[in-house]
Amino acid sequence: MDIQEELKKYNIIPDPLKDQFFLKDKKIVDEIVRFADLSKDDIVLEIGAGTGFLTKELAKRAGKVIVFEIDRKFRPFLEELPRNVKVYYEDAWNYVQLHGKYKKRKEYNKVISNLPYSFIEPFFHNLTFLEYDKVILLVPLKFLKKIKENGVFASFFKAKVLLEVPKEKFYPVPRNNSVVVDLLKLDDPVKTKNLGLFLRQYMYQHEGQLVKNSLMEGIIKYKRLVYSKKVTKNEARRIIQEKKIDKDLLESHPKSPKIYKIVEERFAA
Repeated sequence: MDIQEELKKYNIIPDPLKDQFFLKDKKIVDEIVRFADLSKDDIVLEIGAGTGFLTKELAKRAGKVIVFEIDRKFRPFLEELPRNVKVYYEDAWNYVQLHGKYKKRKEYNKVISNLPYSFIEPFFHNLTFLEYDKVILLVPLKFLKKIKENGVFASFFKAKVLLEVPKEKFYPVPRNNSVVVDLLKLDDPVKTKNLGLFLRQYMYQHEGQLVKNSLMEGIIKYKRLVYSKKVTKNEARRIIQEKKIDKDLLESHPKSPKIYKIVEERFAA
């Protein structure tokens, strides 16, 4: 598919302000689909389908593809997709958003997408509560650094770079190069007996609580799950006190990346 010619056919001018940068290299699309390791048992979510260049290839291998595209001007492309593709012309946020403190499984088990840049960070926060089998994303290179350094993201995921994609492979050409990443879930800290990781995840999943309270509850729960040991609130408080964490951080909500780093260091196995 010649993206530029196809867009001209329908008098469509991509809008960079809406993150409309289209991958135009079929070889890279094929690689993304290969990385997804799809079968007819898979239900795939794609956000920001655009011309459906990637969608069409996903549909050949997956049982079902759920697609969101907020801009209806791409309808001529998406109406030509196979019958196993369900297209929603709306913002994906209400569909993907998860509520509560526990992980949930949705209809889809894999997320394969060239995400709109403005959607990436909120979607990553949402993924912390999603039970999934595989997430393959094409993201700007500069966001890869954020995945690694963000205290929340680093508490749940490891981004494995599968492919580097030069910016010239897109139309129009964006400012930055991109990478295809496999978003790997970190091992269950209960199974690996990793108290520091357990507490970092627990803090984020209970971000409405003060750090001192989520750490106390997290320690009690961890000891029970891992060692079948009952720990009192006072005992948990003493453990926290021994770690010499700044009082201002303990008395705050876990919004600062600093607290995730401190908990990682002070509660290291």
